[in-house]
Amino acid sequence: MPGGIADVHGTGTMLHPEDHAAYLARHDFFVPPGESFTPAERELLTKYGRWMEALVSGAIRPTTTSQEQFVLVARGEGEPASDFERAWAKVARERDVAALVSDRLHALQTARAKSLLLDAEYRDARTAVLATIRDQLDEVDAAFAEQIQAASAEAAQAEQELRELVLSLGRSVGAGAIKVTYRSPPVTWDSDKLAAYAEEHPEILAFRKTGKPSVALRYSDGLPARGTAASELSPPEPPVPSAE
Repeated sequence: MPGGIADVHGTGTMLHPEDHAAYLARHDFFVPPGESFTPAERELLTKYGRWMEALVSGAIRPTTTSQEQFVLVARGEGEPASDFERAWAKVARERDVAALVSDRLHALQTARAKSLLLDAEYRDARTAVLATIRDQLDEVDAAFAEQIQAASAEAAQAEQELRELVLSLGRSVGAGAIKVTYRSPPVTWDSDKLAAYAEEHPEILAFRKTGKPSVALRYSDGLPARGTAASELSPPEPPVPSAE
């Protein structure tokens, strides 16, 4: 491997045994997803990945010193130095990431299934209790329905009138438990046009700020994520160095 593919095929007559030849003939290795692989590495892995995997797993034994070195490096006993070793190190990292993602997704699926089951049991138990007092609840609803509707409409009207007043004043007001905040019209910029302008005037890039990445978690059943702001996560703030 180090020094080229000669250690795989030899020069002229093939030097590898039949068990190696069987894996070398397979060009169907699945390259893990990810942007870390170069085109050359993808080509190398597609062509030799099955053979490299067989060496690492022990399905075949190394027949050259470079193959022995490759196995040692693949098992963490050295730093990658050859193209083969560097490509396989990336495979190992991507597989570790895939395994971690799979574990976390499985843990979430298990925890969520338990939570949904308990929610369903809770709703069933609550419904059974409510059924015993349904007639009484209907009487209470009937007694208060019109009054609540009228009071809600009156409050909504008062809210709208106060909003309109604050808009006309252009300033925030408040009293007691009520605070109405006036917000100036937001200023927005056309990102595409600014990006095009920056190509001719790169000095304006000094005024650009890039926010932190975030994570959106959604379920196909439409139910919300659990926890405080669990569906929108951003990395934590880095620690502030001490002034001392």
